[in-house]
Amino acid sequence: MSDRLNVHQICKAAVVTRTQFNQWVARSYFTPEEPPVHGKPRSFSFREGVTLAAFAELIRLGVPHDVAAVHSTRLHAFNDEPALLVVYQGPMELIPTSERGSPLPGTKRGHKFYDPDRPQFQSNVIKLSQIAAYAANPDMRSMAVVNLDHLEARVKTALESGASDDK
Repeated sequence: MSDRLNVHQICKAAVVTRTQFNQWVARSYFTPEEPPVHGKPRSFSFREGVTLAAFAELIRLGVPHDVAAVHSTRLHAFNDEPALLVVYQGPMELIPTSERGSPLPGTKRGHKFYDPDRPQFQSNVIKLSQIAAYAANPDMRSMAVVNLDHLEARVKTALESGASDDK
């Protein structure tokens, strides 16, 4: 069984069309780890499969393409609990810094700032048990949540289906 996904498998795992995939690659929303080689079929890692699937889910939730591209690349899992990618809008914390950019001594908290005309997107990968605390946070304006364990299962299924196609 190969541990690499072909284009058909990665599109199946992300639930996207080949055209969508090609457009996202052309627009640099999804950048494969390995550049294409003329005459050789493309292949993708498991991690790339999960990244593309997370990007696609964020797009389906209405997150702008450029934001989804940034926040779908910093993913990880947990051994003891399902992982969720939370992309949210909330205030930025402005912390006084020195000329070199480090926080000033004795500074524990900054000032919260929220621009409703240009809200900043932030993201975290959290454990499933932490979602209620995120939702209850009064600073949280809105959020999109993607279950990374579900995406991993889809990528594994796509890999396995490719192995059965090879037989």
